[in-house]
Amino acid sequence: MKIKIKICGIIDHYSMSTISNLNVDYVGLVFFEKSPRNITIDKAKLLIKYLSNKTKVVALTVNANDQFLKNIVTNLSPDFLQLHGEESPYRCFDIKKKFKTKIIKAISAKSSKILNVELNKYKFVADEIIIDSPKDHLPGGNGKTFNWKLLKKGKKNINWLLAGGINLSNVSKAIKITKTRGLDISSGVETSKGVKSPKLIRSFVNKCRNI
Repeated sequence: MKIKIKICGIIDHYSMSTISNLNVDYVGLVFFEKSPRNITIDKAKLLIKYLSNKTKVVALTVNANDQFLKNIVTNLSPDFLQLHGEESPYRCFDIKKKFKTKIIKAISAKSSKILNVELNKYKFVADEIIIDSPKDHLPGGNGKTFNWKLLKKGKKNINWLLAGGINLSNVSKAIKITKTRGLDISSGVETSKGVKSPKLIRSFVNKCRNI
């Protein structure tokens, strides 16, 4: 079974070229000022030029307004908008309809009960769901794992990716426990906050493809 891979928070063309050469499934570009991985729309335009057609572009936003989303969609035509804030199911639906784009919604795994409520809320509107660690000072990319055993049951009919503190040393265990078919990684392929390592990206992707 092929695991889908999303590498999030790319800010340089070396990492983008590596992702392109490896035909990674999704690449995430972060449009959130408080993030160390934040980039401008102009920078994103340049980075996308390094991509092959096989990799889908995901534009990550946090509680963004329509004007900002319109700017992103008009300039970049991303394959997905990732909503990583407090966007309600109605807001997700509204964005999907207005901008005619697929939606990835990130939700936090606080407890089994809360997780199931959230999944049921968003599963009909989101094309993919990212299950992440509970939010820290930033909505994502904090490099912290959560109790993967929460994910043991009840997500059979949902397209979802596992996020939160995944790296080379724990990815096999993460897949084994959660049975996920998709992984979303950011800080796990960085040498310091926001600085991606093409070497780590290559090692991570190769490892996932050989599990």
